[in-house]
Amino acid sequence: MANNLHILLSRNLSGVYRDPQRLIRDVETLQKTSLGRNLNPTTEPLTSNDGSVTPSVLVLNGTLPMVYRNVTYNIPIDLYLPPQYPQRAPIVYVRPVSSMAIKENHRHVGRDGMVYMPYLHEWVAQTHDLRELCVWMSSLFGSEPPCYARPAGAPRVSAASNVAASYGSRPPAYAQATQSTTNTYSPYVAASNSNNNRSREAEEQERRKQQQIEKEVAEANLAAKIAREESLKEAKLKAEQSRLQKDHEEKLSSMRVMATSKVEYELQVVFRDAKDDLRVTLKNQKLLDYGKEEIQQLLKEGEERKEELMALNDEMDGAVKELEGWLEAVEIQQQQEGENGNNNSSSQSSKVDQIALPVDTHSSQMLQLAAENAAIDDCFYFLDQSLAQKNIPLKVFLEEVRKLSKRQFTVKAHLIKIRDAKASNPFG
Repeated sequence: MANNLHILLSRNLSGVYRDPQRLIRDVETLQKTSLGRNLNPTTEPLTSNDGSVTPSVLVLNGTLPMVYRNVTYNIPIDLYLPPQYPQRAPIVYVRPVSSMAIKENHRHVGRDGMVYMPYLHEWVAQTHDLRELCVWMSSLFGSEPPCYARPAGAPRVSAASNVAASYGSRPPAYAQATQSTTNTYSPYVAASNSNNNRSREAEEQERRKQQQIEKEVAEANLAAKIAREESLKEAKLKAEQSRLQKDHEEKLSSMRVMATSKVEYELQVVFRDAKDDLRVTLKNQKLLDYGKEEIQQLLKEGEERKEELMALNDEMDGAVKELEGWLEAVEIQQQQEGENGNNNSSSQSSKVDQIALPVDTHSSQMLQLAAENAAIDDCFYFLDQSLAQKNIPLKVFLEEVRKLSKRQFTVKAHLIKIRDAKASNPFG
């Protein structure tokens, strides 16, 4: 049935509908229910009440079940889906067969069979669909049937009429049922007829009356048979509905189990991923905390080392001042000895610093730098001796060697620069 619908839309109704996917979904949903399983898709032009005709549209042709007085009846309908569907409401017609007629002055069905109901009048594409439309129609028709059985031939009041009335048809009036027999056979007695004519006429009337009774009994039996067949059909229909309902519930149960399993699997995947992410985050946080502690420790050690170096610097400044004071005292003593000496030889021997005197600025700088370079070499020697004798730790030794090496490199570079300057300008 679904394949027929797709074939109709692709071959005969291509480009007619704005939203074919919505149309297919609504029709298939309706056909899966007990209300729409007898509605088959076909194509027909749609003729409006004003006489205008649209191109072929999809029509669901068949019967709609309704329950009236605890008995299920099938109402023939044509459900047209206009090209604007679902924005425009469907158009529904009740199509009675030849043995049925539309009820006069029905609240929801016009004389032409067109269905009028609040659900169609208030149609909204987002909230209304074909399944709910058929539920509404079945409920309204069950409370007030739109059709009744048309009497065939001359109506009569008989047992058959009573059986038919119990199944929702409209029996004819008694006057209509007896009109044909009373009008056709009207006996009269003429004064000139003999007693034999009256006797034959009475026998003829009795015979015809007997035939009429036999005919009515046969009709009643036929109606009872039809009623029994309808009852059997309804029982089979209910059994089929029960079976379909059971199958539907089993399918729903299976789908629920599958959906539950899928949801549980997806939740497990999400939980596992979240757990892995949390584990990585905690690991990174621990690494950050450990790095923070190391940095804080290094900062603390740096502060302590800074304080030690500042203390050493203060000691060095004190030693330098002490040495400068000693040098001044020595110079003063040498001056005094030079003034009090008797000869130049003894005075010159006491003044060692005057053995090499620079003649210019460059020479003076080179002399000072050479002396500083030699002093650094002496420091290296004594540091090496102190380390060998374990008077200083290795860490202090390395720091002092590094500091003195930087200073010695600067001194040697300065000496090379002064030498190059003197070479380029020997008389400067």
